[in-house]
Amino acid sequence: MKLPLWCALLAAASGLLAAAETPEKIRDLPGPLKSWTGWALWNERDLDSPSPYNEPKKALRLWPSRLDLQVDAAGGAFAFAARVFSETWVPLPGDAEWWPVEVTVNGAPSPVVEHAGGPAVKLPPGEHELAGAYRWQGIPQRIAIPPEIGILSLTLDGQAVELPVWDAQGFLWLKRDASTEQADKDFLGVKMHSLIEDGIPLWLHTDLELIVAGKSREEVLGVVVPEGWKLSSVDSPIPVAVDDAGQVKAQVRAGKWTVSLSAFRLDHPEQVGYAAGAKPVAAEQFVAFRARPDFRLVEISGLRSIDVSQMPFPDKWRQLPVYRWETATPFRIEERMRGMGLQKPEGLNIARELWLDQNGGGLTFRDRITGRMQQIWRLDAAEEQDLGSVRVRGEGRLITRNPQNNALGVEIRDRHLDMEATGRLALGKELSATGWRSDADGLSVTLNLPPGWRLFALFGADYVHGDWLTEWTLLDLFLL
Repeated sequence: MKLPLWCALLAAASGLLAAAETPEKIRDLPGPLKSWTGWALWNERDLDSPSPYNEPKKALRLWPSRLDLQVDAAGGAFAFAARVFSETWVPLPGDAEWWPVEVTVNGAPSPVVEHAGGPAVKLPPGEHELAGAYRWQGIPQRIAIPPEIGILSLTLDGQAVELPVWDAQGFLWLKRDASTEQADKDFLGVKMHSLIEDGIPLWLHTDLELIVAGKSREEVLGVVVPEGWKLSSVDSPIPVAVDDAGQVKAQVRAGKWTVSLSAFRLDHPEQVGYAAGAKPVAAEQFVAFRARPDFRLVEISGLRSIDVSQMPFPDKWRQLPVYRWETATPFRIEERMRGMGLQKPEGLNIARELWLDQNGGGLTFRDRITGRMQQIWRLDAAEEQDLGSVRVRGEGRLITRNPQNNALGVEIRDRHLDMEATGRLALGKELSATGWRSDADGLSVTLNLPPGWRLFALFGADYVHGDWLTEWTLLDLFLL
């Protein structure tokens, strides 16, 4: 079937534009396809902006810095910097009651309009410095702070407020007295718990437990991802950024916070450690290891095993072996055996039942094949055997032809095999013992003969019962 030219162009545009991840790739499109850019990317998120790890369709167009707010009885002033990835509305502190005035962006006056229920300015991509003021007759009780703001610095009547009262609804309380509570000095405690999960890929899950006291601020925590690992997700209740080198920055405030990160690598390193010159988040890290014995057997060396019953450790990993890692030195993951290794699995056991045709021209067979811990992923029938049906654990399986040897057979998807096969077998001078192109540890065959037939002799088996020859004993032969 031939498609019109416009259909072909449309399909090509959809495929190319769907694969485009950056505007540079879009600009590199062939001329005939550029006119389809808007159509192909309709309802797609803004590609110039980053997205959260768990919402790839959501675009984070704005990243604000610390908000500096100065308040006295005559009015107030605010200032903060914002990085805009693509044109968006930047919310400002305040509301309909306390509207910001004299707002400037990069030193130039800017109009302020209501957007999403609060004051905002619309800004193009780039780095921007925003500032504004308030006018009132006495300090108000509270003022609204946009949820996009993560760090706040408050100066009240010329005095820095170490612990601003900032509630969950986003209101900064200016007259709520917090002086009765002793202001803590800035303190940051970090505990690092991790899990290495063996497999393909190799996963590293890390929980950073942050205990914060003092004022809201931005902290550079250090490197959280060892060398060679790729970060895949970050789950945090506070604003956190991780750069390409694995270094973590967090906008912290007083409280206890847990930041969860996941990283992976597709290879299997013999050594795990941080890059030379990198400063890890913590000098001491506790690492649990979840092995995959069905995949491979490994041994952790260079770390000391600890008893988690004597220390706090995440409940989700307490049942696993846990090691203490001094992050300044790497440790080794030594592979001892992959898969079954040199261990010999149990062989196949085949029970065959044969029925001879009335005219002796052929045989009908039914095989029952069992085996445990198998490394066989395909069974091909012997050359003279014609498969009719195959059932594995009572379910029918598709019979296919092996392109390598042109033999009929079935694919095996279970290491614990329980298979039944039926079909026809040509009668010749020699018969395949098992009927399959695989060895067997155990084989039993029952031959059913029609009336008037009797088996004279069968050679090659360890034991035969019921044929004419085995009924003769040595005494019979001597007397004869």
